[in-house]
Amino acid sequence: MKLAMIIPPYRYGADPTQWITVPPQGYGGIQWVAATLIDGLLEAGCEVLLVGAPGSPARSGLNVSASLEPGDIRAAIDDFNPAVVHDHSNTAALPPEGPWPVVSTHHLNGVPERRENGIYVSAAQRRNAGSFTAPVIRLPVNPERCLFQEEKDDYLLFMGRVSAHKGAYEAAAFAHAAGLPLKVAGPSWEPEYLERLLADYPHTADYIGEVGGRARTELIARARAILVLSQTWGGPFGGPWVEPGATVVSEAAASGTPVIASSNGCLPEIVPGVGTVLPSTAEITPTAATEILDGLPTAQEVLKTAVDRWGHLKIAQEYLTVYERAARGERWM
Repeated sequence: MKLAMIIPPYRYGADPTQWITVPPQGYGGIQWVAATLIDGLLEAGCEVLLVGAPGSPARSGLNVSASLEPGDIRAAIDDFNPAVVHDHSNTAALPPEGPWPVVSTHHLNGVPERRENGIYVSAAQRRNAGSFTAPVIRLPVNPERCLFQEEKDDYLLFMGRVSAHKGAYEAAAFAHAAGLPLKVAGPSWEPEYLERLLADYPHTADYIGEVGGRARTELIARARAILVLSQTWGGPFGGPWVEPGATVVSEAAASGTPVIASSNGCLPEIVPGVGTVLPSTAEITPTAATEILDGLPTAQEVLKTAVDRWGHLKIAQEYLTVYERAARGERWM
């Protein structure tokens, strides 16, 4: 099957002269999802046109469109003649309706711009969008893009946007209670928030900024646990934040790193089996933090669970089933 994959065109924060590529140079959850899904689709024998991420490496079966001009995007898709267009951009880079069917994976909160033939990454996200029948397909992980390490170093990790809704401050509080250092990796676009975190936990939190490539996979693999303590407030779009998919959960698990999560959004759906979910009212004392860390599953257990649930070949087959529905002319909301 020939597929066009549309990614939101974002500039790379560490070097704004570049676009975020697939896979991303550093922070880029949607770009990681696309890279991993493309891995599975190529292994399934598909041919893919990638749009919205100029500078991404092409390879056998994967073509990359170099232009972001709307007319050029439309021309590239028309020339490629896909069976289905798969939009990950919430219509930001999707051309006007063409002769090809479109499916759209929603990666954000709230109601997507385009609801027809929508796909959601969790049941919580789907409910938040007001849909009840559209497909839910989890975020994929390719263990070959991860580094599995059974022996862990004695630090905890926060990886993601350093913002209130992602729970970086709560991660520092947990690490402080546990008596362990916290490495904070990700972009910071709200300097006051980061300053408060570092001021309140100066001997716990170590901000290392965006991390990419081998350094990123090693950082995840060596952590004793990753903290995904998303909060319901402070989101970038207003209104309550409902964690939609949490790419870092599957990445960490495929690296043998267990997850300590809040009960926000998708996390109670995906974390059991690869870690533990904390009630929103949980008081994290030193004793509680120690008990939580001691009760986490082993590296081998979380790796097996990650591959069984979210392996890129499994998720690619789930998408192919949905693509075939769209190619037959089916419509859903």
